[in-house]
Amino acid sequence: MQEGEIRYRRASITKSESYCCDVTIIGFGVAGLYATYCCGLAKLRACIAEFMPVPGGQCTTLYPDKRMHGAPGFTDIKAKDYVSALSSQCLPHADKILFNHNVVNISRSDNNEFIISTDHCVISSRFLILATGIGGCVPNIPTDITLNVDKSSDFIQNYCVDMNLYTEKRVIVAGGGDSAIDFATELSAIANQVILIHRRENFSCEPTKLKTIHELVESGKVCLKLHYDILAIVESEGIRYVKIRRQGASEEEKIATDHIIFCYGFSSKRKLIPGLETMGIQTVNSMIRIDITTMETAINDCYAIGDVVTYPDKKRSVVSCFFEADRAVRVIRDKIGRV
Repeated sequence: MQEGEIRYRRASITKSESYCCDVTIIGFGVAGLYATYCCGLAKLRACIAEFMPVPGGQCTTLYPDKRMHGAPGFTDIKAKDYVSALSSQCLPHADKILFNHNVVNISRSDNNEFIISTDHCVISSRFLILATGIGGCVPNIPTDITLNVDKSSDFIQNYCVDMNLYTEKRVIVAGGGDSAIDFATELSAIANQVILIHRRENFSCEPTKLKTIHELVESGKVCLKLHYDILAIVESEGIRYVKIRRQGASEEEKIATDHIIFCYGFSSKRKLIPGLETMGIQTVNSMIRIDITTMETAINDCYAIGDVVTYPDKKRSVVSCFFEADRAVRVIRDKIGRV
C-alpha cells in the first residue's frame, strides 16, 4: 500500500434496499471516523452515510498533503496519512459504510426511530449522529482586491491538494492564522521563495508555530511582510505578480510570484438536512447548537459532533472531534443500557 492510500469496503446497493442499525452516522470526516470506532468499542451497530466516495472530509478534499502538527499521537503527519490511520482503526467497527450517498430527508417513525433517506436507500436507527462538517464552502477573498487573473490557471490557490505544485516556485501566502503559518512553514522546505503577507501585526496561531516562523524568517527561508494590504493580483502574458501596499504608505510594491495561497478561511454554504428543522433542531450561524454535557441536539436521541456544532468556547480542532465523538457515543451506550 502506498503512502496515504486507503482501501475501503464499498456498499453495493439499490434504491430498494434498507438497513437497520443502532446508530446512523452522517458524515465520514475525522469526527465521523472516530465516532464509528467508538461505536465499535461500545458494541453498537453503526451505519455510515457519506456524500463523498472516500472518507476524510476536509483532510481529503482540501489539504491531503498538508502536515498536521496537532494530531494526537503524531508530531508531523500528512492529512491524508492521518485519515488512512483513522480509517484502519475504525473500518473493522463499521456495520455498513455507504459512500456516494446523499441524505435527502430525515424523519421519525411511529416507534420513534429515525428514518434516514438517501438518494439510494433507507436507513432506520434508534440514534443519529450528525458529523456533516462545514458542508459546501467557498474561500474568503476580500472583495476589494482586484483580480486580473486567468480563472483557469493555478495562480490563486486556497488549499493545497498537491504540495508538489510549489516545488522550486515563488509562493506568496496571505493570512495570519494556523493554516497560513503551516503552509509557509512547509513551503519553506520546497519552494524557491516564500513570502508571508499579513494585514496585522499579531498572528492568531499557536505560540510554537509562531516561534518556528520567526526562526525561518531569521534564516532567510521566509520573508515576512506585516501591515500590508493586497491590492491586486495580475496575470498577463505569462507574467504573474501581486500588488501590495504597506498600511499608511502611498507607494505600491509589485512582487513577482508563481502562486498565491489565500488563507483567509472559508464561508460555509452549510444547509440543514431536510426534516431536521421540522423536528426542532436549533442552529446558530448555520451551526447546530448542542448540549456540551451530552452532545445531544434539541432533538431527542439526535447528536452532533465536529465542525457542524457550536457551543461556548468551541475550538475547531482534531482533538475536539475526538472528545465530542467519544462523549456522544458514551451517552448513547448508557441510554441503550438503561432500556
